[in-house]
Amino acid sequence: MHDHTGPESVEAGSAPRRSWKQWTGAMLRDLGDWSARRPMTLPEGRLPIPHSSDVRMIVWAFAGTDLVTGFVIDAMLPPAGRAIHLLWMVFSLVLSLGFCAMTARSPHLLDSRNLRLRTGPFRELTIPVEALGSVRVAHGSTHGYGLRRVQGEDGAVACTVGSATSFVIDLEEPLLLRLRKGEPVLARRIYAAADQPGEAARLISRSVAGRAKP
Repeated sequence: MHDHTGPESVEAGSAPRRSWKQWTGAMLRDLGDWSARRPMTLPEGRLPIPHSSDVRMIVWAFAGTDLVTGFVIDAMLPPAGRAIHLLWMVFSLVLSLGFCAMTARSPHLLDSRNLRLRTGPFRELTIPVEALGSVRVAHGSTHGYGLRRVQGEDGAVACTVGSATSFVIDLEEPLLLRLRKGEPVLARRIYAAADQPGEAARLISRSVAGRAKP
């Protein structure tokens, strides 16, 4: 089973972009595991922080609407065009379900060394626990998706599947991050999202407090 949660070595900072082949392989594996409802296995001491359930609900709604609309359109097409249209419908449905699977099976991960903020089909960010300062619940929105700059705020980045954010991490030690576009950013504040931001903040704060103990 492939669940992206193994005890692999993780470097701090932003993960490199995946190739199309790597991305497609990861999507199909996650889609297969998600469809079969295979449980994720986590190493001892690694805590999952689920996220993006609101985005998945929106994708589900669009996928259902597209499916119904697609059948209506298919009935109006000439026989020669129905096969191509059917292939397009299947492709669109697989991408929508694959997106949901990748976000559902890529929760944020927290252990004694790192906090990994993951975004399913997009890039992820690994923050050493030693660099964490404080965390608080704060609902907001930032333009874009994945790992990106926060417009109008120096030293701030967001790492989410959608534009909505629900908690904020202030770093004790800044991280130099290489983004998909533009120059690297020396990040001091990170905006993220979780299904239960209060619980996420509690877990991260507990990890910071535990680090401070002798």
